[in-house]
Amino acid sequence: MEKLKYLLGSLTIILLMSITIYGGFRLAFKKLIFPKVNIAGVDMAGMDKPTALKLLTSYFEGDPSKISLESEGKIISKLTGIKVEHDLIWAVDQAMGVGRNGNILTQITEVSKVLLYGRTIDVPVSYDKDDILGLVEQISEKLNMKPTWPALRRENEKYRLVSGQNGIEVKQNDLIGEIIKQFSRPGDHVIQIPTNLVETKENGELVNIAIQSLERWSDNKLSIRFRDFERQLNVDEMSHLFGLINEQIDNIKFESLVSEIKPSVEVEPRDAVFVFENNKVNEFKPEVVGATIDIPQFKTNLAQALLSVEDKALEIPVILTYPKIKTGDINNLGIKELIGTGKSTFFHSIPGRVFNVNLAASRINGTLVAPGEEFSFVWAVGDISRATGYQTAYIISQGRTILGDGGGVCQVSTTTFRAALDAGLPITERKAHAYRVGYYEQDSPPGIDATVYYPTADLKFLNDTGNYILIQETVDTKKLSMQVDIYGTSDGRKSIISKPRISNQAPPPATMYVDDPTLPLGTMKQIDWSAWGGKVVFNYSVERGGETIYEKTFVSNYQPWQAIYLKGTRI
Repeated sequence: MEKLKYLLGSLTIILLMSITIYGGFRLAFKKLIFPKVNIAGVDMAGMDKPTALKLLTSYFEGDPSKISLESEGKIISKLTGIKVEHDLIWAVDQAMGVGRNGNILTQITEVSKVLLYGRTIDVPVSYDKDDILGLVEQISEKLNMKPTWPALRRENEKYRLVSGQNGIEVKQNDLIGEIIKQFSRPGDHVIQIPTNLVETKENGELVNIAIQSLERWSDNKLSIRFRDFERQLNVDEMSHLFGLINEQIDNIKFESLVSEIKPSVEVEPRDAVFVFENNKVNEFKPEVVGATIDIPQFKTNLAQALLSVEDKALEIPVILTYPKIKTGDINNLGIKELIGTGKSTFFHSIPGRVFNVNLAASRINGTLVAPGEEFSFVWAVGDISRATGYQTAYIISQGRTILGDGGGVCQVSTTTFRAALDAGLPITERKAHAYRVGYYEQDSPPGIDATVYYPTADLKFLNDTGNYILIQETVDTKKLSMQVDIYGTSDGRKSIISKPRISNQAPPPATMYVDDPTLPLGTMKQIDWSAWGGKVVFNYSVERGGETIYEKTFVSNYQPWQAIYLKGTRI
């Protein structure tokens, strides 16, 4: 018994000592970064936020010319003229947050791991992709050596082999990846430019097969056809199509042939078109069956034709795509009346955002959803990027409001969501924004919004009306408003949306002012806007004939959002 008391007493003393030591440790580092925490290899242990930021800034001062690109011991280029921005504030905030997130047990566990193994915080960087691509293209032009491929030359009705010469090509993706990685590291760096050897050694067996086949073809021609299109290949053209290295068909020449004939063979499918306005169809076009060259099958068939020398004609294999809506189906679609409407305004939007709202709405406008089909906003709107015409505007990404491609598309998804609710359609997927966005509360209570971001967030709803529905979207760029109308056949359903209930409201954190040495002294630039946080709930039910056929509760958890200003310090 005495031994047990002694053991318990000892354990109690050890526990108290441990708590005292840990408490003292936490107190000592109350506003300091914990030991063994580094940012991009720079030790931050024991520093407060201003000191850490100052030290980190000194390491990252200068321009990308500290990074040299080298090949075979010679410096080929330096990264001059590329604007690179480092988010040092974010990195320091992350370092300060190590061991301070979650409950006490989580914090103790994290601190223990950091003390044992250390923690490295990477510095986020932003840069102009086009600048890097341009630089890599210039380097490739300097270093690339085009290979000379082996070929068959015809002399006195006979074919002989002309051997090729190896080439060199810069591995552009690898080089871009290495440049981006070095951007996030301080100091001088030398990057060895990665290259590939392009081998052109011919395959003797393939060469013999090609020569024998060409001699049998003599001066005959191979005709490739599809419908009214015909293209004849003479023996010289066929000689280039034979593969002499590792395949029976030369990929480069085959791709060139496909590119040549595509415009004459391929056609996009097109639905029968009608525009529903004022209770009538104003526009009509018959459907078109689409055709796409079946590339793998065409390559196989072409190889067989070149080798057989029996059939002098080759039908180009295609994949047919039938339109969803045919001319004979138009009167059976059930597009009869307006069944739902959604509206929104977006006053004070920057020009890029207005442009994107209008563009995204035009991509959705006219969408038909078949009976039983699930509508996907992400699928319907397509790729959202500069490549598809979108401009730069504010978006929510990784917990911050930043400029990005396609800002404003969520105005369209939100308005479409409201139309689907009004139409009484089952909502199968919807995600609220991270915080309460002012645009969506200009003419609506909070909580009736829908964000989209491929591939993590989509707006989806089901057409369970038994008939087709048509989605029409209109944007007034002068009045900064938009409307989404859903047409179909009413089955008597009625949607009921409760008044949103707001709870757990939290005020926005205090405005943050961050010194920015890139801005002139005395200037201020707002990069994030404040918003109250809270939980918003509303009930959605659909009734028909006195019975509830669908009901759902929508819950939106909005984070309190902090306004952030950059203060210019450059003299």
